[in-house]
Amino acid sequence: MNQLKQIRLENKWTQQYVADKIGITKSAYSNIENQNRSPSLKVAIQLQNLFGLSIEKLLENKNSNPTPTKV
Repeated sequence: MNQLKQIRLENKWTQQYVADKIGITKSAYSNIENQNRSPSLKVAIQLQNLFGLSIEKLLENKNSNPTPTKV
């Protein structure tokens, strides 16, 4: 969700502004932006519409390195 913060700052939007636009609390949006919580499908679609990114891009985590799972 780091892309969310980057785009939000580029547009000079506050977290409160984004939260109000998509109908959630600022705290909930902050948790999504800081990757402490995943958005519901409804919220992900609203974020997609507001930010103009695909849901895949919105959910992409550039800081994560996938850990191989043992089979």
